[in-house]
Amino acid sequence: MSSEEKIVVISLRRIYDGRKAQRAARAIRKLREIIAKRTHAEVVKIDDSVNKAIWSRGIKKPPRKVRLKITVEEKREVKTRKGETLTLPRVVRVSLASEEKKEKTEAVAK
Repeated sequence: MSSEEKIVVISLRRIYDGRKAQRAARAIRKLREIIAKRTHAEVVKIDDSVNKAIWSRGIKKPPRKVRLKITVEEKREVKTRKGETLTLPRVVRVSLASEEKKEKTEAVAK
């Protein structure tokens, strides 16, 4: 795993507060919001596998926690008030961390 990748566990338990009807959709929106806040990214691309994992038990029962791999695809440079230059991610891709384990075990089995 390089410095461009990070594995995080995000809790979605607060999604269960409120109506049942739109929990999975709220979980996707909240996931995008949390990752954008953590990484300071402008664009968050959610992989199809993450979407399927959240919707796997239906609209009313998304998982309480999700283990994700965040990969930086593009970077941008930002100047601070003091004149320093910071390198922040502009685009990040989010995928399931468990897929990485599955690929490694399949490669070892072959």
